[in-house]
Formats: sequence, structure tokens, C-alpha cells
Amino acid sequence: MGVLRALLLAVALSVVDAVRRSATPHDAVLGWVERIDRHADVRLHPTATIVPGVLIYRLDDRLFFANANYVKGRIREAIAGAPAPVRWLVFDAEALNHVDVTGIGMLTELIESLHKESITFVFARLHGPVADRLQEAGALDLVGEERSYPTVSAAVQDAPVAG
Repeated sequence: MGVLRALLLAVALSVVDAVRRSATPHDAVLGWVERIDRHADVRLHPTATIVPGVLIYRLDDRLFFANANYVKGRIREAIAGAPAPVRWLVFDAEALNHVDVTGIGMLTELIESLHKESITFVFARLHGPVADRLQEAGALDLVGEERSYPTVSAAVQDAPVAG
């Protein structure tokens, strides 16, 4: 019985550790880096070009109960810290591999509140099961099919402020 308890404890600790690490996932605000010909993390590339009025946010993990409020706070911080008033928020979803009901609820609430602030929320690189879950929950209806882009560059080009 001692070995079984130790094994169960190890499994429980592993689960707790996985949730703890995902509660503060890696994320990034992106800007255009001419040298590498793509959008990249502005913290790693301080010379990245940021289009005034456009904020590109990338989440590099799943969106679920343990990190939904954290992610919402990070997006709000990025909006507040932007060099110009944000009117177009691009959510780069390429690395988003799972979203649960709490994550969907947070996105829905965020999209609605941004709309009231005259900030358009758009998706870039949304794919697979995550897109299906958001569609089933009605979150994509809030954004509109025309506001889901295959690339970050396409989303930025379509921004009214990018002209």
C-alpha cells in the first residue's frame, strides 16, 4: 500500500504542477520584424514595428479555467500599454490548442466589452477543434466570419487604422 500511495501522490502532484504552469502561460505582443520577415514578440525584438491602433496578442497555451482571468488581464494590460489607442485587436490563435467553457466565457465577455469600447476583436490563424468549439458556443458569431483571418499579416492589413 505504501508504493500505491506514493504513486498516487506523484500523479496528483504532477497534475497540480501542470495546472500551476498553465495558469500563467507564455504570451506575447507581436510586431513586424523586417529582418526575419514576420511578426514576432516585441520583447525579443525591440525594433519591431507596431502599427498604430493595432494590437497583436498571441497566447502560447490552452485557454482554460486556470488561466482565463490571467489572459484577460494580460490583454487589458497590453491595451493600456499600447503606444497609441487600440482600435483593432488581433488574437493570434496559432498556438491555441484547447479552450474550455471558462475560456469561451472569458473570450465572449472580452469581445463584448471591447466592442463597447470601439475596439474590434479579430482572430488570426484560428484552426481545428478550437475554432469548432468557439463556433458551437457562438463566440465566433460575435466576431463575425469575415473577422477570422488565415494570417496575422492579413488581419493587420484589414485593420482600418492600417490604411
